[in-house]
Amino acid sequence: MPEHLMLIEDDLVLQVSLSAMLRREGYTLLVARSVAEAHTLLEREHPIVVLLDLGLPDGSGFDVLNEINQSPDRPLVIVTTANDSMGTAIKALRLGAFDFLTKPINNNLLRNAIRRAVEHYRLRQSAREIELLRAHEEAMRATARAAAHHISQHLTVIMGETQLLQEELHDPEVRSSLERILRATEQAAQTLADLRSARHFVIKEVQAVEPILDLDAAAGQRLEPI
Repeated sequence: MPEHLMLIEDDLVLQVSLSAMLRREGYTLLVARSVAEAHTLLEREHPIVVLLDLGLPDGSGFDVLNEINQSPDRPLVIVTTANDSMGTAIKALRLGAFDFLTKPINNNLLRNAIRRAVEHYRLRQSAREIELLRAHEEAMRATARAAAHHISQHLTVIMGETQLLQEELHDPEVRSSLERILRATEQAAQTLADLRSARHFVIKEVQAVEPILDLDAAAGQRLEPI
């Protein structure tokens, strides 16, 4: 899937040449010519990289940069400007710009800056996905532990009552049945204990059945002692 970029540039000649180059590179492109147009596009579109000219006809590119920084999933911004002063570059980088290029723009430098920005964005998204997966796993662990604790309390009652019946009843067949019940209950209690101490959960696919927790895998993953 092509990467989604935005070009904010009021110079028509530069806008056309950069647009043609970026589309040849395989990017899809949004184009804005002013702060107002950029604001409108950013409200409904979600580019991953923005090429931002600081000298716009209705305001400063710094205003757009500030707006972008308010977005929780903000794109990476490559600032372009004819002002090559160190102060301008430092201000742009402090405000969150990913890179800073001076005009006239060197196409090779621009290509490399965009590639780095795209890769950085992908890594940032991957890190967020991993964080969400970890939070989801922790929620599953908390739910499983609570359920295991609740069920184990009932199993304790069943084991206690079964042992009392074994002491009171003397029929061999009944005692044999009670022994099987007791062993099965003890095994269930052990599985729940393993589940409560699991560090990781594994989802396994079962044909014609919804995915379920792999308790065998979970049982081998104990929590580290604190």
